[in-house]
Amino acid sequence: MLDWFVDLIWAGVSSVPAVFVEEGTPTFTLMRTMIAIVLMVFVVYLIAMRPFRSVIRRAVKAMLALLQRRA
Repeated sequence: MLDWFVDLIWAGVSSVPAVFVEEGTPTFTLMRTMIAIVLMVFVVYLIAMRPFRSVIRRAVKAMLALLQRRA
């Protein structure tokens, strides 16, 4: 199951640089690695910010209300 999930993520990460660079070049490998790292950082960020979701939601609502009053 984990192997299937990793293969699915790896296929998604590999499809983005394939649009810009030919497969098999060192640049392709570098771009694929950078995209995978950005994806991992994003997932860790989402997990870390989960306890603060209500605070973030309240701040966004306050900012939207402020912007609507000025408009």
